[in-house]
Parts: sequence; C-alpha cells; structure tokens
Amino acid sequence: SLPRRSVHQIRVRRHLVVTAAASTLTLPLLLLSSAAAAFAPQSPVSIRVASASSPMMSNSCSSEQELLPILKHALPTVISYTLPPEKVVQANAEGTRIFARHLSSTLSEKADNDNNNEDDHHGAGDGSRLLVDAYAAADGNIETEEMELFLKRVTASSYAHKSWTDMRRTMVYLRTEVRFYNEIAPLLVESSSTLQKYLPVVHHSDYNLDGLVPEDSPATDAKQPSPFPEESEDEKNAHLKEKGGHILLQSLSPSHGYFQNSPIPLNQAMSCLTAAAELHASAWGNRPLLQTINDRLSSAGGSYQLQFRNPKEIQNMVASWDHFRTQFVSVNSDTTSILEKESVIRLGQRMYDMAEYVSEQLTPLVDDEYATIVHGDYKSMNVFLKSDLSKDADDVDDDASDDGSAIMIDFSCVGIGLGMSDVGMHIVHAVLPTDLKNGGEEQLLDGYILALEGAVNRNNNNMDNGEGTAWTYPRDVAMRHYQLACIDYLRFIMGRFWRIATPESFEKKKGSKNTTLINRNLDSAMAFIEKVDRYLEVFEKEKSERQSD
Repeated sequence: SLPRRSVHQIRVRRHLVVTAAASTLTLPLLLLSSAAAAFAPQSPVSIRVASASSPMMSNSCSSEQELLPILKHALPTVISYTLPPEKVVQANAEGTRIFARHLSSTLSEKADNDNNNEDDHHGAGDGSRLLVDAYAAADGNIETEEMELFLKRVTASSYAHKSWTDMRRTMVYLRTEVRFYNEIAPLLVESSSTLQKYLPVVHHSDYNLDGLVPEDSPATDAKQPSPFPEESEDEKNAHLKEKGGHILLQSLSPSHGYFQNSPIPLNQAMSCLTAAAELHASAWGNRPLLQTINDRLSSAGGSYQLQFRNPKEIQNMVASWDHFRTQFVSVNSDTTSILEKESVIRLGQRMYDMAEYVSEQLTPLVDDEYATIVHGDYKSMNVFLKSDLSKDADDVDDDASDDGSAIMIDFSCVGIGLGMSDVGMHIVHAVLPTDLKNGGEEQLLDGYILALEGAVNRNNNNMDNGEGTAWTYPRDVAMRHYQLACIDYLRFIMGRFWRIATPESFEKKKGSKNTTLINRNLDSAMAFIEKVDRYLEVFEKEKSERQSD
C-alpha cells in the first residue's frame, strides 16, 4: 500500500471516459461485524471516474457517486473506483468494499516531488493535477495500481423507522467510533506502541449529527428528548438529510491474509483475548487518559450496558424469561433439564432484581483501581485473525500471546469499564461449551490475565523498578469481575433477544456467525444459564449483606 501523504487536489478532464468494461469480481467479501464469505460472479461492478465536477461528499456518504473526495484521503492520485453490488448491512451501519485505481506509487512520488519543486505560481497539488491530466491525455496508458479499501457508513435517514431511543443509540455509536479513531487511538498508541499492531489502518473518518445529538451530550443519556417530537414524516426526513458519517479503513479480506469466524477454538480465542489485553493495558492506571475517554467517548462502555438499553428490556424481563423457558423446557429433557431447577424458574425475577446492582459493580469511575478502556462489543466477528491461525487447536498454545495476529474492529461501543466485560462477552459469544470444559475456560482466563499483567507492566516500565515488584491482577478480584460480566451479559440477551426466541429461531440462526452462541445454540444457552444461576446466587447474597450493614 502507499505511504500516507498530504491530500492533493486531483483534476481529470471532463471528457475522460473509461471504455474498458468492468470485470466480474469473485474476491472474498470483507465483512464488517458479519460473517466472512466469498460471493459468486455477479453483474459488473459500477465504475466512477474522477472529475473536476465531482460533487463534494456530505458526511452521510449518501451517494456512491460522491465517494471520490473521501478516497482521496487514502489515495491522493485516485483515478476511478469500482463497487461490488454486495453490501454488508447491519443493524447500525452498512459497509462496502471499494477497489480504487490510482497512479502508480512511482508516479505518485514524482507528484510529491513536483509539488515541492514547482514555482509558487503553480500552487500546491499541481504535480498531482498534471499527472492526472497526463493520464487523461494518454487515454489511460499510464501505469496505475489498485487498492482494496472498506467503507463503513451510517446514513441517519436509513434509521427513521426506529424509535428515538434506538436511533440515538445508532448515531452515538457512530460518533463514538469516529472519535475513537480520530482522538483516542493516537493517545492509546502513544501510551502503548504495541497496541498499533492490533488496530486497523483508518484513512479517514467523520460525522455530522448537527441537530440530532449535541456534541456535549453524554453517550449514556438515553433520556435525551427527541429533536423532532411534533414533526411530520416529511419534516423528519428533511431533518435527517445529510446526517450521518463514514469510516474508511484498510481491507482485511481473506485475500489480504485475514479471516473471521464463530465459533472459534481455544487458540483463536486466546489470540482475540491477547489483543483485548493490549487494549485494556493501554489505558490502565492512566487517570488523565481515562478522563478523556470518559468525556469524549462514554463513561460506561458496552453495547449491552444497562444505561444504553431501552428501559422496556428491564420492564419486561420476567415476561421475556417466562416466554423463553416455556418455549424450550420440553425441547430435550437431557439438555434443558436445568430449566426445571427452582432457582432457574425464577431467573427472570432474580435478574430483574439484580440488574442495577450488577451494572453498578461493572461501571467504575475513572479513578477506580481496575477502570480501563473497554471495546464494548467484543464478539469474535469484531476481530480479524491472521490466516495462519485458521487451523483448529484443542488447547491454548504456549505462543498464544502472539504478535499482532488479531486486529480489532468496530469500536462503536468503546468507553470506561472493567476489562473482564470484554472477556466475558467474547467467551460466551464465540466458544462452544465443549471447548470450555475440562479446564478450557480457566486456560482462557489465565491467559488473558497473564497477557494483561505483562502489557501493563511493560507499559508502566515497572517490571524491574528496583523494588522487585510488579503489578498483578488478583485472581479473586479478576474472577469476581468475570462473574459479574457473565450475569450482565445474560441480562442483556434475556431482555433483548429471548423475549421472542423459539426453537425455530435457534434453528434458523444456527449458522449466523454474527449471532451470539447462546441465541442460536441450545447447548451453549443451557450451559450459560447453569453458570449464571450459580454466579447470581453469590451476588444476591453479597447485595443482601451490604444492604443489611
């Protein structure tokens, strides 16, 4: 790929026409927070050509014809681009691959030199302009190269059908991720240079939420009044026009040596947890940095965070659980026998009673000893793994603390929290209960703790501070945090998804890699219910004792 350069104004003669037909593409489709898959030959992709009259792109990226100004941030000498017909459509964003054709790196370097050596009257960027004009004059007979990129975008008008609470959450996710890449990631890398290996290359990101979410509105302010309470549908759509944003990233498709999958074996899960440990360590104990994360991102990281969720999820918790239990209790007597246990029958009410207490325990202040930055949506489909990790493994390798073999994406829910929230979500979302048995879960937890301790000590340069001491994460504290995280994640799944879950929906989703295992795999769901039932009993007792003191 090309080195990063300053952005040049590229002009191409308006009569330039691409005469060669676009070839059919069969490259694997890069997915953002979705299952990676290859697609069969399709109709020719669309072609856009740089032009002096190309409209400037709005922040919402609403038109494919308007991508060139964004692409120039990655490739100043972009000539044209092609778009596959497929898009990745998720609940809160959509994405597409882009094949951008640009002048060869040799010619681009010449453009940079020309810009530095030209007389003043030519102005900045003339070197690139002359090269692109030369491309046009030569009918395209100048050496060019192609780069594959990925564009994630959020268009506010696409979510007009949502309630304001849910629409606002989508817009805040966008704002959080753009702020993370633009403002916070550079500070984290400054604190821990190793983290850079676990982050994607982001060429450009921006948003425009004027009139929707005030810049100083906290991410967790779910009670922010609707900005269009009395507006008609037409007025609402006009309000949302050109609102949204985009993130232009490097491609991490299989053709570039990366893959996504779910479920994953222990060695791959350990690679993901090692990356998470590096993220957590990059802000660990850094109060000024944590305060900035608190102020600019969120005081409570996590897509499942109670402060983020629709209040109806808690209000209907008992009914959601009763529905789920009724649907599954008789499916398979051996697998679902846990649903007959007296404490599990009352699990909906118990979860309702404990929801706020558990959430409070998982929401530290910035000066808390264990507060750090959390990813907030750490499922395996939000991690790209190097292809050499694609082999199955029954155990965590000795070399599991790898060197950048996992790249984390989708930082839309990042904020302050306990690192074990990411660990708890990742394990239940992506690892089968058969792999967690016989010490598998303990291996993952021990591996994460060791990776975290090593990274924190390296960053603080206190492994050998003359006193012979190093920071450690007490195992009893770590397990308490992990158990709380598991309870909290089940509360989210129960309130958000299990209110409509059926054996048929599990069967339909069983191959959906972006869906948590406990909402598509019966064995995973029952094993997690049994575990949380035990964990919940511990904290019910703790809450009762604290209230009586």
